[in-house]
Amino acid sequence: MRSMPLTNLVQAVRPVPITICTVAKASSPAARAMASEWRDKLQRYVSVEEVCVKPNPKNVKDPLLAVQHEGERTLAALPNDAYVVLLDERGKALTSPGLAALLTRASSDGSPRLAFLVGGPHGHHASVRARADISIRLSDMVLNHQVAHVVLLEQLYRAWTILKGSPYHH
Repeated sequence: MRSMPLTNLVQAVRPVPITICTVAKASSPAARAMASEWRDKLQRYVSVEEVCVKPNPKNVKDPLLAVQHEGERTLAALPNDAYVVLLDERGKALTSPGLAALLTRASSDGSPRLAFLVGGPHGHHASVRARADISIRLSDMVLNHQVAHVVLLEQLYRAWTILKGSPYHH
């Protein structure tokens, strides 16, 4: 039996609402403009909610304690029923079609929401890692949160265009 091309399966993909939770200070105007552009494109396909968690909310000098506080706030901001995708340089490498497949799985598994987590300058706390259903990386290199946010939005848009058979991904 021949395998069916991914684009033939697309019609059945239910858009799973997305929450993007980022530990970050306010982004630069350029990063905000780029993120807005990709968010607007992505929202043609799926609902996107963005949550910003203030880095080092208690202004502590110890980076480990700061990450712990950020982790507490991140977990509090997450929808309880979300399928959680942690972005981390040690995560699994995915191709763009691989991300499209992840979206398809979330849809077929009945996940009510996807949550993508972008960590702060010192990464994610162990409690946040433990809550994640999968850990992926956007690059072999560490990315600034503003860059990671824009890359994530573009890749989510690309994944949806793959699923819908749009010529954007070639």
